[in-house]
Amino acid sequence: MEFHDSVQAITDEMIAIRRELHRHPELGTQEHETHARICALLDKWGIEHRDIADTGVLGIIRGGKPGNVVGIRADIDALPLQEDKTRSYCSLNDGVMHACGHDVHTTVLLGVAKLCSEMGSELPGTVKLFFQPAEETVGGGERMVQQGACEDPKVDYSIGLHVQPYMDAGFAELRYGQLNAACDTVTIIVRGKAGHGAYPERGNDAIVAAAGVITALQTFVSRSISPLNSAVLTVGTIHGGVRSNIVADEVTMTATLRTLDPETRSFAARRITEIAQGVAQGYGCQAEVEVELGYSALINTDAVVDVIRENAVRLLGEDHVLMKQYPSLGGEDFQYFSDASTRGGAFYHLGCGNREKGITAALHNQQFDVDERCIPVGIELQLNILMELLTKK
Repeated sequence: MEFHDSVQAITDEMIAIRRELHRHPELGTQEHETHARICALLDKWGIEHRDIADTGVLGIIRGGKPGNVVGIRADIDALPLQEDKTRSYCSLNDGVMHACGHDVHTTVLLGVAKLCSEMGSELPGTVKLFFQPAEETVGGGERMVQQGACEDPKVDYSIGLHVQPYMDAGFAELRYGQLNAACDTVTIIVRGKAGHGAYPERGNDAIVAAAGVITALQTFVSRSISPLNSAVLTVGTIHGGVRSNIVADEVTMTATLRTLDPETRSFAARRITEIAQGVAQGYGCQAEVEVELGYSALINTDAVVDVIRENAVRLLGEDHVLMKQYPSLGGEDFQYFSDASTRGGAFYHLGCGNREKGITAALHNQQFDVDERCIPVGIELQLNILMELLTKK
């Protein structure tokens, strides 16, 4: 099905919507204005929708022909960053900025929604629109799934995209299998015995024990994980002690753990606990370890990646479709939708940079910007992928 002319006809409208979203960014779980803007547009276009996960929106477009149920996800929250004020469409909310492209993701999904709704009875199957809150914070994807986003009717396939400034607009990047890591938080509390700093032998120094734990954990990946696998453990905070002349009786550390498969994830939690407790005991202390599970690893379904690649090559050209060599150890909660879909899902990257114009700032950076030509590219590509999945046997 050909969508190029239809997408071009709404491009100016979509760019205006993106700029309005960009001017009014909101943090995760606080996306009230964003929610209202999305609902107003869906109402204007006659699209069925309901609230979900507090500030999220679930839209449904029911086609007039038989077909599958396909969910498309866009995250809607922003980041706590102060934007460069020189842009004409810069953030009006001090200290909050769309520095991860979620305004583009939302706009692309709105464009897809508008054009799907205009197809009326000619649309096959059912399209579900996942406008997801809190991707950057508490994980709105899990909450949407728990509240039935992928049920009634049950979703067959889920797709999503993320803009990337290291590629120019007009490029796409795909990967089979592992794309993003599971992200877990590790808290280690080392408990010793307080004492006078002048008589350290009368106490059990939790700070020294904590230092030993941190040092030992530096070899966790290199000596406990195969070099053919990937994992990262980073201790990001450490707090302990009350005065310089008191042997500390307690130290608390927090770390982030990134793994790419469920087996490594489970093993890592066990091994980190063994190391921390064993080393602390050697210093006469005790260690308590808690692993708080975060986002699961994002693992693409090969059959869905095939559909994305086929349509991306047809639309953008073979030389504009890149295959990502290695997975990212960054987090992404799209996997909740994929896991809740009967036939899986896939996530891919859309170029939004422009090296000639200097639009190259990384995600989560105050200077981040996009070449808005990525918006019609994203809408047209998502529509083509969607139509094939709706009719896929």
